Amino acid sequence: MKRTLYLISFLILASSCGIKPKEKIVYKYIEKPVYIQCEKPVIPKKPEFITYQIFRVKFEGKYYYCANVENAKIISENWLKYRNWCESLKEILENQRAPPW
Repeated sequence: MKRTLYLISFLILASSCGIKPKEKIVYKYIEKPVYIQCEKPVIPKKPEFITYQIFRVKFEGKYYYCANVENAKIISENWLKYRNWCESLKEILENQRAPPW
C-alpha cells in the first residue's frame, strides 16, 4: 500500500512538472506619428485700385462730393471688385474645417 501511495504521489509530481505553463501574451503599444496633409485654400489677390477724381461742391451752405459719369463708373467697378474679393475670402473661411486635434 505504501508503494502505491508513493507511486501515485510520484506520478502526480512528475506529471505536474512535465506540463508547460501557459505563456502570457504581452501586447506592446507602439505609437507611430501620422502626418495629415491638409489642403491649403488658394487665396485670391486683392484687386487693384483704380484712381478716380471727385469734386467738392458747396451748395446752399453745405458741402457735397460729386463725380462725373466716367469717374462714377470707376468708383462702382472698384467697389464691386473689392466686394467680390471680400465675399470669396468669407467663403474660404466658412469652408475651413476645424483641425482634428
